[in-house]
Amino acid sequence: MRHQRASGAVFLFLALMWAVAGARDAGAQTINPTTAEFNPSPDHNVVSNGTAVVTRYDLEFYTPGAASPFQVNSLGKPNPATDGLIHVLLTSVLTAFPAPGIVYESRVTAVGPGGVGRSAPSNTFMFTAPCTYSIAPTTQALAAGGGTGNTTVTTASGCAWTAASNAGWISVTSGATGSGNGTVGYAATANTTASSRTGTLTIGGQTLTVTQVACSYTVSPATQSIASGGGTANATIATTSGCPWTAVSNAAWLSITSSGSGSGNATVNYSIAANTTTSSRNGTLTIAGRTVTVTQAPGLSAPSGVYVDRPQ
Repeated sequence: MRHQRASGAVFLFLALMWAVAGARDAGAQTINPTTAEFNPSPDHNVVSNGTAVVTRYDLEFYTPGAASPFQVNSLGKPNPATDGLIHVLLTSVLTAFPAPGIVYESRVTAVGPGGVGRSAPSNTFMFTAPCTYSIAPTTQALAAGGGTGNTTVTTASGCAWTAASNAGWISVTSGATGSGNGTVGYAATANTTASSRTGTLTIGGQTLTVTQVACSYTVSPATQSIASGGGTANATIATTSGCPWTAVSNAAWLSITSSGSGSGNATVNYSIAANTTTSSRNGTLTIAGRTVTVTQAPGLSAPSGVYVDRPQ
């Protein structure tokens, strides 16, 4: 076994993933390291008497100055990368991260049938407490006509978060990104469908659920009787504030004389042309999705067979 070669050749460096390609300063302290990288043992690929000299590597965690590791994680035997180093994501090997707020250092050991070779200590590093997020409230009920709402984000200072809508009818109006405590504002459009609906926003990894009832409309009167000479009439719309509506005529002799669209409660005015036929007629208007039926009396029939006798 040539573990003496292995023990003097292993070097460990812990760094943030984005710093891997940068300068490597073994004396620098790293916060929240994500990657362990080290030079493999020169015996990495050596086979002696049909047996690999190095069978695996272990990553050991120490408090500075300690003689023994408090945590050991097997790395298996990963192959070196094109830069000659072995890179290991900590999340792929650690079942539990060391406690936050304590300074640590690490060593890598090359393990084989003949013994163990241990590297010099790494740079020191520290883990901070992971960012956690909460929002309040987590549910919101909005009126059918739409509206606005907000929720408060609570987290530690420096913890970044984003807010995004998962429904086309909900939009984030403020606080799309933030750090630390903050507030997210949002708005919902009117629900013109026939059913209530539910949508969500994802804020700092948490879910805010928004429910909204559907707009409902009542139009009265639903029928109208008009004399043959025509005239004017109106229909009243009752609905929730913000709920949109339109009004259209379905007969050439009926005309909308007020606005053909709006929202909330309103009155729609319309006019009826004179009926010059000798038959009654029916026509309709569609107002806020409801049908208004107008019945008009026939015009008077013209006299016939008139005879005036000459004077005697």
